[in-house]
Amino acid sequence: MDTYTFIINPIAGKGRGKKLLRTLDQLIHEHFPDAEIVITQRRMHAYKIASERKNDSSRTIIAVGGDGTVNEVGNGLIEGSAKISVIPIGSGNDFVKMFNIPPDIHKAIEKIKNGTVRDSDVGHVVIQTTDGSEIKRYFMNGIGIGFDAAVANQTTKFKHLRGVSLYAFSVAVVLFNYQTPNMLMSMNGASMNGEHFLIAIGNGKCAGGGFYLTPDAQIDDGLLDVCLVDNVSVPQVVKIFPSVMKGTHKKHSQVHFYRTDALRVESKQKIMLHADGEVLATNAKDIEIRVIPKALKVLA
Repeated sequence: MDTYTFIINPIAGKGRGKKLLRTLDQLIHEHFPDAEIVITQRRMHAYKIASERKNDSSRTIIAVGGDGTVNEVGNGLIEGSAKISVIPIGSGNDFVKMFNIPPDIHKAIEKIKNGTVRDSDVGHVVIQTTDGSEIKRYFMNGIGIGFDAAVANQTTKFKHLRGVSLYAFSVAVVLFNYQTPNMLMSMNGASMNGEHFLIAIGNGKCAGGGFYLTPDAQIDDGLLDVCLVDNVSVPQVVKIFPSVMKGTHKKHSQVHFYRTDALRVESKQKIMLHADGEVLATNAKDIEIRVIPKALKVLA
């Protein structure tokens, strides 16, 4: 018999989760009367709940939140047999775009009831920081290094915006103060050294709620897509920016695409990094990233 655990993040979507608690409770009890419902109380609570249930092959853990909630649940399920699904109520909701899970909560529940199970690749990152600490994390959707991470950090400071508006305003704020770091990126037996405006590593196509930085990424091909942007001026960013929303930015000469199963980024400067929208480090110096093929089972 299939069993379900709904993990609801009340602060997802700038508090949207809290506003929807009563509606979600009614819908879950209507469609899944025996389901377990857990409301997260703190950071990494979703990870704890998922990891405690990961070896139950009959169970689906539903992340009710944004990409950050999906990240915690996904991290908890690695090397287990339980499945993950999502009711997207966050600010970005990028991972679900790879599985056509709709933003409407009623339709998302229908997806859970009538969906099929697919395998999903997962990424893994190991970060060495300038203070000597090491950070390890799995990511479901993508990694951003440089400008992309600075924007992700800025989004936490806007309390009433979500999705593309949140990302666009954050881009505008960060753009005029951003200093491009010098980074060495190595993959596929080659190295690229220089001032790189951003490096986006995509398991999924989209980041920031609607920006298709790695538009050709496939969630189950055993590879990561990489978008590298050269050191560009503010006018050049303004020119490139609209095409990122359509995934057509490959036409610009300052934008380069690669595909790999592993890469490394090093810098003598402090560099910022986010995973699935959450800033993991502001002082990274050595970053190793690899893909783990078919590490997660997704009901969608």
